[in-house]
Amino acid sequence: MTALAIAALALAAGGGQGLGAELPPAPVKLFQVAWKRSFVSAPLFDWKPNERGGVAHDPTTGLAVFGTRDGWLHAVRKDGSLAWEVKSDGALGPPAIDGDSVYVGSTGGTLLAVSLPDGKVRWRWSAGEDVSTKPAVGAELVHVASRQDTLFALDLRTGAWKWHQRRDGRTSSGFSIFGSAPAVLGPGGLVHAAFSDGTVVAYDAKTGSRRWERQAAPAGSHLDVDALALGDGRLYAAAYSGAVVALDPKGGEVRWTFEAKGASQVAFAGGLVVVVTPSSVIGLSPADGAALWTAPLGGAPTAPPVLAGKWLLVPAGEGGLRWIEAASGRTLRVFDPGTGVSGTPAASGSRVYVLSNGGDLFALDLL
Repeated sequence: MTALAIAALALAAGGGQGLGAELPPAPVKLFQVAWKRSFVSAPLFDWKPNERGGVAHDPTTGLAVFGTRDGWLHAVRKDGSLAWEVKSDGALGPPAIDGDSVYVGSTGGTLLAVSLPDGKVRWRWSAGEDVSTKPAVGAELVHVASRQDTLFALDLRTGAWKWHQRRDGRTSSGFSIFGSAPAVLGPGGLVHAAFSDGTVVAYDAKTGSRRWERQAAPAGSHLDVDALALGDGRLYAAAYSGAVVALDPKGGEVRWTFEAKGASQVAFAGGLVVVVTPSSVIGLSPADGAALWTAPLGGAPTAPPVLAGKWLLVPAGEGGLRWIEAASGRTLRVFDPGTGVSGTPAASGSRVYVLSNGGDLFALDLL
């Protein structure tokens, strides 16, 4: 192989690890970088930084909002200029935007409500547990699940505690992979939560009373259900011990099960159920769970995929951000700014916002 061909393969991989053979022999131009802005300075001995928070975009204000590992919540305009910043405690998780407010939790245990237009703090509430998961907002309440198997419900306007449910049946080893803490709002006034003992539970969103409970994880080690997603009238749960389960969100009945060892992330995107394991990305039919395609991951399953145009954008940690064609499962590009991408990007129209593990925010324009 000539030196030119080797260089082309390296460019095609976009910095991913051992990905050249999986990509075209030259870079496929899917986007261009509109701008880049740095928000976190790496400490002296921070040789492997990690930004899991990801980005949320508000189409009304045009603001991209994201938290970083140093506890700052940032909002930037379309041109990359800073709109506002707010300090919290601990590394921040994925933000959730609802109306003119943004909600975000931290590893330090604080849930923060901030005015989206001007960045004024509306309230702070301390959970006493790691709540760096994406809040679920609706029915005048905000729900957030902790990494310690507790689901909290707070008043949307004041932050006043309304109810909580703590799961007692933790795994026998007391160890889980990602913390088993997703929560999503479903039909019928329910909020669904997943736990480290492999169960998915539906609660009345307003009162916290339990409506149904289902064991989603097959027998094995590390039973934690690490991701939930809603789509096509079903609730999808990814269990690390080896399955993706489609449930009826109202009654909890199992519609289908797909065996997937190490299933860590799941999303409903582009009419597909997209599953991410430590080795692969799998596109499933939402109707019956049949596998439509499989793509190699080339990294780690760090956050749920998101759809941008016809592309599935899959964060893969040090493996960068994978660009997979939703229709075929072909990987056509890997965007790696040098430190990898662990958080879910925000896609809005032809613009994609990506937060690198080095604390740099990139604005990419689709071509």
